[in-house]
Amino acid sequence: MTQLPFRHRRETRDCGIRTHAIVEAPLSAVAMLRDAPLPAGGPSLPPRFLRHCDEQTVVAVRAVLDAIARLPEPLPLDRCGVVGAPCQAGRIATARSLAQLRVGGAVTISPHIVPQCSLHSLAGAVSVALGMHGPHLGIGGGPDALAEGLFTALTLFHGGAAAHCDAVWLLASAWDTEPELDSSGAAINDPVCRAVALLLVPESGAAHDRLTLTLHVPGTQSEAAESTSLADFCRALDMCAAGSALTAWGISCPWGAEVRLAVRPPAEQIASPRRREAA
Repeated sequence: MTQLPFRHRRETRDCGIRTHAIVEAPLSAVAMLRDAPLPAGGPSLPPRFLRHCDEQTVVAVRAVLDAIARLPEPLPLDRCGVVGAPCQAGRIATARSLAQLRVGGAVTISPHIVPQCSLHSLAGAVSVALGMHGPHLGIGGGPDALAEGLFTALTLFHGGAAAHCDAVWLLASAWDTEPELDSSGAAINDPVCRAVALLLVPESGAAHDRLTLTLHVPGTQSEAAESTSLADFCRALDMCAAGSALTAWGISCPWGAEVRLAVRPPAEQIASPRRREAA
């Protein structure tokens, strides 16, 4: 693996969280969620837009709509970017398609399998559904999807893509346990699909929480707890937002970086942007 060029110093990348939402749904409930009433105060979707979407996309889109509905004022979605970080999405539809292929041949395969069950499907669906004109990227796809998604979303504010978007939606999704499939591709268990949507804004934005990206320095140790679990991240996010005793949480990236979730100090939470600049 190529050594990162920051091994002798600490680099940080900060952004605020304007809003967030977490949605959990068992596999048996995802079908109803596709056509469920939309959250009050949120944007609408094209009719039957989620009909062919992967299960993780359905749950993540709902998380985005819930997060938007919580905003105190309307958000101009056209200048938002999207980073989608699903974990092993598309496996159910792919297994079903392979079973159908074996029995009925190529004519039984849906043309929706590629656009709806690929790595970029989640980010693309949110971008198209809500009319976002910023960059949209599919990141990860495997067990490290959460860390890779956090890393990518944070760095968008410090690269060329930042000039094309005012905010970035980070969407991470995963099954709590992997779906177990029979020979026809049908699930024989009922795992829970979990998705979190975060609206990330520049550090100067008014936000309660702060995400800090710290590139790993050899010989140092994180002060935050480490985990790669999306469920743990969601619990930490809710605890930080609720003002509990948990004030920091961290996840280590496999290539030597660390992402930390921390609560913004009370003085920063109540200070206006002008006061912060003056300080």
